[in-house]
Amino acid sequence: MKCIAAKGYDRVTLGDVAQEAGLSKGITSYYFKNREELLVSVIRRMWDDAIELTKTIYRLPEETEEGDKLYEQLKKHYANPELELTSLTKKGVKILLSLLNENPYVLKVILEFWCQIPHNPAIAELNNSMQKHLRNISAIVIAEGIKRGIFKKQDPKKAAYILISSIMGLAFSQILFEREFDDETLEKAISDLIFNYLQADK
Repeated sequence: MKCIAAKGYDRVTLGDVAQEAGLSKGITSYYFKNREELLVSVIRRMWDDAIELTKTIYRLPEETEEGDKLYEQLKKHYANPELELTSLTKKGVKILLSLLNENPYVLKVILEFWCQIPHNPAIAELNNSMQKHLRNISAIVIAEGIKRGIFKKQDPKKAAYILISSIMGLAFSQILFEREFDDETLEKAISDLIFNYLQADK
């Protein structure tokens, strides 16, 4: 992650990674045939971390299943009235920003990953599956908020798409404009964005 973030995908080499890790180039080449395998491996590792983050943010049950069964299980999970969706979402924003601060390479690596999507079908497919999963979980939470009358009536999947895209845009602006806003300001801006878009009129 550090090498890709520092040099960019087009310029990083397996030798760079080996040197950063204090290993021989031969060992690195044994695990990765080329840069594409390296990038996909890094993204998959980040995705595994994101799944754990999602469990923390959305308070997912540990014994979650795979595929469509997972989404049915989550619908039942969030129907629990003891789960307060507004505070849950605010907590999620705080956790997300704190984790991004702990690893400053994440967003730069994702940006490099996205730049390869138009040119690489394997990377495009991986991205699509990750985005779909994230939107599906977010849509389930939004749908439950609509059902409770907390959020205004709208298409939950469309709302999830718009909000996730907007939040990612804010996050990448922090890179492009060299962290123009402090974390507290950004946290409030993201929370305001979410709730101004979702909440029903009082």
